Amino acid sequence: MANSRDFLRKQFAVAADVRVHDIYGASWNKGSSPVLTRTDRAVGLAANVGIDGQVVQNDFDNHQLFGEIHEITDALGNVFIRIPKSYIKKTDGVNLKTWQVSKSKWPGFYLPWCFWDFTNNKELPYIDVGKYKASLSAQNKLESKPNVFPLRKKNIVEFRGYAQASGQGYQQLDVHVVDVLRTLFFVEFATLNTQAIMQGYTAGQYSSSHLATVAENNTNRFILANANADQYRVGQYISIGTSQGGDQIATDRHVTSIDAYDASNKAVSFDGAPVNIAVGNFLYNSVWKNGFSSAIVASSGCIVANDGKYPCTYRGIESPFGDMWQFVDGVNINEYQAWVVKNAVDYASNVFAHPYEQLAYVNANVDGYPVDMGFDTNLPFAEFPKTLGGGSTAYYSDYYYRDTGQRIARFGGSWAYGADAGLSYWALANASSAAPVNIGGRLLKKPL
Repeated sequence: MANSRDFLRKQFAVAADVRVHDIYGASWNKGSSPVLTRTDRAVGLAANVGIDGQVVQNDFDNHQLFGEIHEITDALGNVFIRIPKSYIKKTDGVNLKTWQVSKSKWPGFYLPWCFWDFTNNKELPYIDVGKYKASLSAQNKLESKPNVFPLRKKNIVEFRGYAQASGQGYQQLDVHVVDVLRTLFFVEFATLNTQAIMQGYTAGQYSSSHLATVAENNTNRFILANANADQYRVGQYISIGTSQGGDQIATDRHVTSIDAYDASNKAVSFDGAPVNIAVGNFLYNSVWKNGFSSAIVASSGCIVANDGKYPCTYRGIESPFGDMWQFVDGVNINEYQAWVVKNAVDYASNVFAHPYEQLAYVNANVDGYPVDMGFDTNLPFAEFPKTLGGGSTAYYSDYYYRDTGQRIARFGGSWAYGADAGLSYWALANASSAAPVNIGGRLLKKPL
């Protein structure tokens, strides 16, 4: 009998040990340094990112959950990154904040609502996150496909409709998936400063001073002052307009060379049909074409250089921040008070009543760098800036925009937001009708 009891105790001990090793975590003392301390199974693990074909050490690639994230293609040809069902636990105190993630449900852990089937009241095995920035099909369906430019100049309501047009389970990026991505990134790289790991496409150009200095007809080049031309890179994409942000002359052209024109100017050459350029026309960068990550070997990394001039990918997801803003569904804000909802079928803009729920805190009412995010223990997935006073390399290291009135959420920053952009960059300043050139979205699919 004693031997049998000893055997059973050993078996239970082994099972418990396996489960303990299923938790990956990070903690923060809430000091100005954004560097986190690894906890649980993450202790001692190294995580690096690669450039193009560079092979780097990332121990998380060989561990469950992180190593199980993989690419799939659905019946419509959309390419997704499949994230296995995972549970999250957060604590938020005066001098300590923690993040933990696991494939097992431990006490105090919650299941993000992107892993829940509300109709059948059951857990879902995974969530599919668009690998690419969302584009639009000829049938007006939101897509996630390579070798196309992402959809822009549409508002959050239009994006929502295009996503739902693909069928059951399809939706646009929401607050629940953002919660999962932020948690995974913070735990894996042990920092709140996203750009300390990858700068992403954040140092692109969007300036009213980047004007043509020479007029040319039937041309494939734009001549501008040396100092301005030096901010562009071969391989980037540009648009040309008669106004800043306008594309009346050329849209999404590929930069093929940058050459000296005279002592004061350089010529930025581009592909496509020739155009007519007048003195005073505007040049600016535009979003990156989907599919650039095919050159990246590492599980996360960037192309060409990690210097803000080129886009990045996190575990196969292209441009998780930077490049272009992304609409985030499931969030509405009224006079700095955020309301959130759990079920994607209830997503609607400018709703501030059931089934939307009011968060227990009010967002900051000025712009700035957050030092603390609000935390509602009943709705822990929704963390928006509450206290400001940080900087681009301190605390959360990303910026925050807001405005009065009824607002929607956008996330991550776009190509010209510099050090402000990242996985904690929230802009809660747009009306639901906003449809600028630098905001787009991302397709999701739940296995319903």
